[in-house]
Amino acid sequence: MNFKYGLLLLLVWPLCVSANQADRKQAELESLKQRLQTLQQTFRATQTHRQEAADQLRDSEQAISSGVRQLRQLESERQRTAEALHALTRQTETTTAHIRQQQSQLAQSLKAAYLRGQDDVLKRVLNGQDPNQAARDLRYLAYLTRAQHAMIAGLRADLARLTELQNATAQKTAALSQLQAARSAEHSKLMADRRAREQVLQKLSAQIQQQRREITALKRDERSLTQLVKRLNRIMAEQAARAAQAEKKRQQAVKNAAPSRKPVAVNRETPVAMLSGKPFSKLKGSLRLPVAGELMNRFGARREGGGVSWKGLFIRATQGAAVKAIATGQVVFADWLRGFGNLIIVDHGEGYMSLYSNNESLYKQVGEKVQPGDAIATVGNSGGQPEPGLYFEMRHQSRPVNPLLWVK
Repeated sequence: MNFKYGLLLLLVWPLCVSANQADRKQAELESLKQRLQTLQQTFRATQTHRQEAADQLRDSEQAISSGVRQLRQLESERQRTAEALHALTRQTETTTAHIRQQQSQLAQSLKAAYLRGQDDVLKRVLNGQDPNQAARDLRYLAYLTRAQHAMIAGLRADLARLTELQNATAQKTAALSQLQAARSAEHSKLMADRRAREQVLQKLSAQIQQQRREITALKRDERSLTQLVKRLNRIMAEQAARAAQAEKKRQQAVKNAAPSRKPVAVNRETPVAMLSGKPFSKLKGSLRLPVAGELMNRFGARREGGGVSWKGLFIRATQGAAVKAIATGQVVFADWLRGFGNLIIVDHGEGYMSLYSNNESLYKQVGEKVQPGDAIATVGNSGGQPEPGLYFEMRHQSRPVNPLLWVK
């Protein structure tokens, strides 16, 4: 009996061990599910805060876009005022020189009249000299008098013009000082907006990344434990082998999905100003990408971590670089959009559109016409993009097309 009991114990013992392991794994799974549920509740509770942070990011980036545009307008106005002031200065110098010349001529004329003596003609008439010669002298004297009066009138007009120029110069100088003060204040405001944006972006990015890492890790652990419990209920050895194989595949998938930050190509040419009456469909193969920089992906390739594919090109570029329109068109969208930041869309006709996103600032507004080479925005990293650059798409009838098939 003892021998049979011992034999039975040896046969049942592995099953008991397997059952105990399954129970422990099941308990771990339940605990893990509870932790996951708690974290998801916390995550949902913070959705409102994340929404507020996203709204702050949108407001800040819109303020930066408006500030850069205002600075550009103030600088243009300052240059125009400076040019007008320079023109007034040249006119003042010319008028002053003319006044000096007139004063010199008038002084010479008066001096000559004084030396000649104003009563010479009358003396000659009374002394019985030739009356014809006296008449000629009288006419000459009248001509000189009229010339002197005209010279004096011109001098007075030039002096009045000089006073007007001096007043206009003073007004332009005051206006230029006000523009410079406004530009300085707007620049300070822009710097403050940028610092606020960086703080909001850092806060939002850190919060989202941390919560995603925690939830993703817990979900992954839950899936692994669920599979493990199911397999423990069948055959422990088979479960171990399959778990090892699954882990190997997972590691290989992670390795394959690791992003490469090396560019796939480099673009050095951008659109140039030109006039073309051709329809957009006839420009295939002759366009240029909107900004110079490094192409970080291929059209249609899988995005980092799998999932959706690239429907356009991300061009890593210098912060603040000009983003240029690729062809003639009209702006149909210019605003902040979640995930894309400051976005501008240009309609080129025939169902073709070009999209420019993640911009720091938008120069053009809805309804404005653009020509090839026009600066429509500046490079940035709005919308949560970790590095400065431009995400560029081309679409026909709402379907993405490969931009590289349209450029030289």
